[in-house]
Amino acid sequence: MANAPGQGRKPKLNNPDVKNKDRAERAKRAIENNGDFQAIKSPPSRLTSEEKTLYKHIVQEFNSKGILKDLDSSILEEFVVQVSVSRQARKVINEHGVVIFEDDKMKKNPAVDVLNNAVKNIKSLGSSLGLDPISRSSILADVTSENDDDETDDIVAKMGG
Repeated sequence: MANAPGQGRKPKLNNPDVKNKDRAERAKRAIENNGDFQAIKSPPSRLTSEEKTLYKHIVQEFNSKGILKDLDSSILEEFVVQVSVSRQARKVINEHGVVIFEDDKMKKNPAVDVLNNAVKNIKSLGSSLGLDPISRSSILADVTSENDDDETDDIVAKMGG
């Protein structure tokens, strides 16, 4: 059943003028239930300085909206680690190329697979956190469902939409 709740494709950007009372009610309940959780604070000490910088930047952007909470910190931590892994893999690829020679045979650089896996993880984790346009617009639509259009436009503009 492709139309069963919780299955199928992720929702696409819809017309923001269409009012969906079920969605608005779910958003209202989610905001109320999310209110008791602590906001994310400082990054874990085990992260590198580069990872901490990214972690802090994301937290700063989302804490003001009340979107990310302390329960999300492990997903955020893994996201920034995967970004770091992808950057390291890119550095190796830039230094050695996409292919390497071993025993006079040309082989794919293993860093290519590392990069591909990190990018897949970044996409998945980022979507969970609202770090892509579709998931962010969905989160912002839920968060702002009770606000007027001017406030919604301001928030979307600040989030890069």
